[in-house]
Amino acid sequence: MKKIIAVFMALTLTLLICGCGESIAKPSKKVPANRGSSDIASSSDEASEEDTVSKNKTASAKGVESEARYEERIEVDDAEPVVGDAVYDLDFSTSDIETVEYGTHGPTLDTKWDISSTVRSSGSDKEATALRNKILLTKNTEEIYNITGKKYYVSPKGDDNNDGLTPETALKTVNSKAFTSMVKPGDAVLFERGGVWRLSSSIKAREGITYGSYGTGEKPAFYMSPYNYAMPEFWLPSKRENIWKVSAADNDIGLIVFNEGEIVGAKKSSGLIALEKNGDYYYNRDQDTVYVYCDKGNPGKAFKDIEICFSKAVFSVSRVKNVTIDNLKIKYGGSMAVSMANSDGSTITNCEIGFIGGAYQNVKEMLRYGNAIQQWNSVYNQKVEYNWIYQVYDTAISWQGDYSWIVSNDVVYNEDKTINYALSRIDQYKNISYCNNLIEYCAMSIEFWHAARTASDKEKKICHAPVENFDCSNNISRFAGYGWTTQRADHVGSHIMVYSRAFPDAKNCKIQNNIFDCSYSYMVRWDFNNAKDNAGFDISGNTYYQRKAKVNEGVWYGKMTTATNQSSLEAAVAIFDKSPKLVKWISS
Repeated sequence: MKKIIAVFMALTLTLLICGCGESIAKPSKKVPANRGSSDIASSSDEASEEDTVSKNKTASAKGVESEARYEERIEVDDAEPVVGDAVYDLDFSTSDIETVEYGTHGPTLDTKWDISSTVRSSGSDKEATALRNKILLTKNTEEIYNITGKKYYVSPKGDDNNDGLTPETALKTVNSKAFTSMVKPGDAVLFERGGVWRLSSSIKAREGITYGSYGTGEKPAFYMSPYNYAMPEFWLPSKRENIWKVSAADNDIGLIVFNEGEIVGAKKSSGLIALEKNGDYYYNRDQDTVYVYCDKGNPGKAFKDIEICFSKAVFSVSRVKNVTIDNLKIKYGGSMAVSMANSDGSTITNCEIGFIGGAYQNVKEMLRYGNAIQQWNSVYNQKVEYNWIYQVYDTAISWQGDYSWIVSNDVVYNEDKTINYALSRIDQYKNISYCNNLIEYCAMSIEFWHAARTASDKEKKICHAPVENFDCSNNISRFAGYGWTTQRADHVGSHIMVYSRAFPDAKNCKIQNNIFDCSYSYMVRWDFNNAKDNAGFDISGNTYYQRKAKVNEGVWYGKMTTATNQSSLEAAVAIFDKSPKLVKWISS
């Protein structure tokens, strides 16, 4: 009997010890699972939280300074090629693309951003409204493009056992090996309007395929947020007051959007101690856990929609030609909406793209990035037209590259076996159209550059990228640097961003008839040595509106200027545009 009592007491004591502290509940079928064990010991959880706070008490100020210091290094941020990163090598299982259903706590499947809640009075309100409505009300893809091959239909109500060749026999996902082996260049993959596909990995575009819409209603939506996290059972309180936690297994979390933009979370790098306001968040990669400050109680009850944005591109178009993306809604991605690399003939039209970026490109150095549409290196025959792009951490539309990317079959070597950049075939940018896009609340609206590199240590020559037939016309760019991008420490806010690159070999390039409406800092930032550097660009007929901003700078085109009233704005614009259509200082 004594032995039995002793065993019972030992077992009871063990259970009491294991029950102390804070525990992370086992994820149910509906709860996003942890990458590791689904049952984390309470003592480990408590220690990790308190340890995080302890380590960062003395480093909090340093962490804020570091974040500001690294975010100021924009050129370093953008110059590092994303190509070759995991985003281009992702294969995703059949569960990665799905419409998630949660019963009575169902997600807001088609989240709409209400621009009226943030818009400021400006000179282009009427034109912007007209263009926005035109983009949102476009016809379906098969009415716009001539589909020469088969049409495959995909619907949240579909079945992957179907053939997908009619709306009645639609597929549900597009990621099975059987399907990817069926589609051929010239085919189209059409998604049902009103449907939402929540992702945890990138959609890898196939060569020659058109991705578009069919049916009626809102554009089909793609979110790089696997769940609507507005579910009370997803969240647990942490040891610190008003800080809640939820499991999310990814390399990083770029941003968190509450109630379609009512709050956009402020990313903190220095741990839980830095979380002070509603929406502040910290991501612990070791725990696969997001910590969020919310003084309204459980975030799953406080908000109807919470999008936690994973650090992957929604669409990856890498080393494939003639891909068309049309009439889609692409949102809530911590990296990019459409990331392209060495992809000729790419076309993106009639899309709505919003709340993109903010993830660390370099986690160790806390370098954040995220463009809506980016083409990396050698851009040929690219068209980006009639898209509505908003709330992007970096740039709405960008081509960019680096001389480390030389066509391997055309490399010429010096006697010392170093590459002769001057004689080798290098990347070029030819036949590019960025026209008729509406861009709002992005840190930078249109950005283009190619890093100039020294030809060799002996020659000391500087190579420049050939640019030909680049048309940047009839775009409406509004409130550059406003929106959630005001979280940036570098205060960037420019309609045109080129940094200090020159294009002396440019031919038939134009920046014409755009509306540049209010920016947070320089309306244009493009530095160079002399006018010959950009002689191939015709910059004319643009409209400029500006108002008093926190950073009162005008145009940086060869030299820096400020603009604080009508006359100084006119003087600043004259440096960039010799014959503007309209220049107006908004006094109210």
